Amino acid sequence: MISLFIKTPEQSVGTRMFRPPEWQWVQSGDVGWWVHSDWQRSLLGPGGLRLEEWRLQGRLSVVKSGPHRVVYRAELPEGAVYIKHYLVPNFRAKIRQWFRRGKGRNEGKRSRFLDAIGVPTTTPIALGEQRKNKFLLENYLVTPEIAGALPLDEFVEQRLPDWEPQGRARVRREVAEGLAVLTARLHDAGFVHQDFHPGNLLVRIGEAGRPELTIIDLDALRVCRELSWDDAKRNLALLNHYFWLRSERTDRSRFVRDYLAARQSAPPDKKAFARGIEEHTRTWAEKLWRRWGKRCKGTNKYFKKMRGNQIWGVASRSLDRDEVRELLMDAEAPFRRRDTAILKDSRTALVAETTMTVDGAPTRVIFKRFNRKKWLDPFYTYFRPSRAWQAWQAGQHMLSRAVPTPKNLAFLARTRTFWEDPLFWFLPHESYLITRKAEPAVTLSEYVRKVLPTLSAELRRERIERITQALARLLRTLHERSLSDRDLKTANILIVGSPDAETIKLEVIDLVGVRLIHPLPDHRRVQNLARLHVSLREVQGRTRTDGLRFLRAYLPWGLTPHNDWKSLWRAIAANSQQKMDKNRRRGRKIS
Repeated sequence: MISLFIKTPEQSVGTRMFRPPEWQWVQSGDVGWWVHSDWQRSLLGPGGLRLEEWRLQGRLSVVKSGPHRVVYRAELPEGAVYIKHYLVPNFRAKIRQWFRRGKGRNEGKRSRFLDAIGVPTTTPIALGEQRKNKFLLENYLVTPEIAGALPLDEFVEQRLPDWEPQGRARVRREVAEGLAVLTARLHDAGFVHQDFHPGNLLVRIGEAGRPELTIIDLDALRVCRELSWDDAKRNLALLNHYFWLRSERTDRSRFVRDYLAARQSAPPDKKAFARGIEEHTRTWAEKLWRRWGKRCKGTNKYFKKMRGNQIWGVASRSLDRDEVRELLMDAEAPFRRRDTAILKDSRTALVAETTMTVDGAPTRVIFKRFNRKKWLDPFYTYFRPSRAWQAWQAGQHMLSRAVPTPKNLAFLARTRTFWEDPLFWFLPHESYLITRKAEPAVTLSEYVRKVLPTLSAELRRERIERITQALARLLRTLHERSLSDRDLKTANILIVGSPDAETIKLEVIDLVGVRLIHPLPDHRRVQNLARLHVSLREVQGRTRTDGLRFLRAYLPWGLTPHNDWKSLWRAIAANSQQKMDKNRRRGRKIS
């Protein structure tokens, strides 16, 4: 067994990995190569690594590209290989290389150590280091492909759902168990992975049908001379963040149980340790979500600011450049297209459905113009965001927190010339929002008004119960992730796909009323629940018992006293009555 307290990996497995007779030294220009003897002829030519040769032959593809690293995949007769090219784009990166070993060499040495403690990882077959005046600069690491392996997140999201239910449940349990054992061995050896997420774990199904896990990106591994249980909780929170959004509490509890069983020691309080992981996960997730939520405000790899004649905005890079140019020239142009269908035309908004090129393919989108309601509206935008910007920002917050909603594609704002509006010419008068259309979809309002009454009593009862459970899950997800929607009604909820599906999929639209508040106060929860309750009050066949079922599914019953639902029930009833009385006084239709 490996002791928890170790000095360095090299003391356990030797100080040098790249040495004869298995490895050969080859100098090519200013790049020196340690290459495994079995691969030397395939990888290296007279000019060094055969990247250009493979590119011309169509064997080379770029997997990842960034300022600090480029990852290639090359199809060779001996098998596919991955090449990591570590760059030094700035002075800070050069300083790092001067005082620390290259990332490629670090990965190679750590792969040897992980193999010694029984943690599967990739095996390097070549290491290249560029040196000038003895200073290390760019470097390379070449590893063979693990046949049939996929990143764990891709496997969970794209492959596993296609399995039959019994096999899917078995594989989920075995993946959790294997991941727990792998993590326990890392922590027992004093290692933490600072970029611990499923994208850095590969999974393949072995001959016996059991999943086999492999850890990659070893440069992010760090040695803790005294790995405390608090350190372990923080490291597990990085991994738990992904599964926290995509798995049940029982699955995560099973992982913690297997992890603790595989550790060589136990924490003082196992329950407190498990709760601590959840708390660290929530803290880390909030920081991460807020950082992702800011992406839509400027130019980056996902969005791009744009400015034209009296029009400015931000567009997703998924939206075709030609579409963006047309919008900058004339924001009203989509309304005049032949394939455009007007969905709503009122004093406050003009909503249309049209086709735009998204991700290189014609895609139906919703194009919405927020009209100026009062002459002072532009002045108000100086102090608060416009309605379109509120919806644009809310959409990014919701997608960042994995709350289902159609993806926003662009925000536009149109100003006036000085002669048209001497007071507010530089402020936005009309604003626009472009959103991908969810297809096939129907609003919950239309479904309960037109479809439910046509069903038999038995089928209608079954649909109401399933919709109730889906709505409760949606509201619970929204509130757990610190989001409030003051205008949450059936007209702003979509049923995406078939209502006959095993699990009804709901998405939230019209996000002007969505706000990010952490922690979310109780009165916001009550207002949201009451607004939805008012909207559902005339659903044919819905009873007070359905309201109680909704509340039971919404509340985390395992974490709160079972009698606290009564006070919430009364608060929702009182707020609902206030909403209906207010609408009657103002002569507004209750929707």
